[in-house]
Amino acid sequence: MQSESGHVGIEERAFRETQDPYINPPIPFTGRIEGGLQDGHKVTVMGRVLSTDENRFQVDFQMGISDTNNVAFHFNPRFEGSGCVVCNTMQLGNWGPEEKKMQMPFQKGSLFEICFKVDSSSFKVTVNRSLFLDYAHRVPFDQVNAISIGGCVHVSYISFQVRLHLALVPRGWVWGPVPCAGPAV
Repeated sequence: MQSESGHVGIEERAFRETQDPYINPPIPFTGRIEGGLQDGHKVTVMGRVLSTDENRFQVDFQMGISDTNNVAFHFNPRFEGSGCVVCNTMQLGNWGPEEKKMQMPFQKGSLFEICFKVDSSSFKVTVNRSLFLDYAHRVPFDQVNAISIGGCVHVSYISFQVRLHLALVPRGWVWGPVPCAGPAV
């Protein structure tokens, strides 16, 4: 969050890695989120949309490494027509009502960076460093312990960070911006 002076707030800068990143995972991919999602978690996915006949990809936050019947957050860019992004939740194998954003921030053949920031009320999704949408939790986010990615996408990097509480930041810590980014793609 920026102040009137243009400075980024401390709460946006102090993050620590919660596990090793996944680098160039094969797609389709499912991996563990060690310790599950927490308030303040930031999951960053970097990659490229493939120029293929497929017209979709998805990032799913699942409630179990092999549990495809319980998806807390389904983020699904679709390239049909002028394109849209569909978001949803699946409980016990049943999809809820779709939330559809009639805007397409992705282009086939182009690089992307998606940041999923988790707080107590929602997933805040940033695409290429611009806030794209806010998806309210329909199920308890702390039950999520896996991420799954599939479709017309190559993923180069998935990282997991959690925001530090100010009481945990060492005295004399040198603040610096922590971009929502990983190694160059």
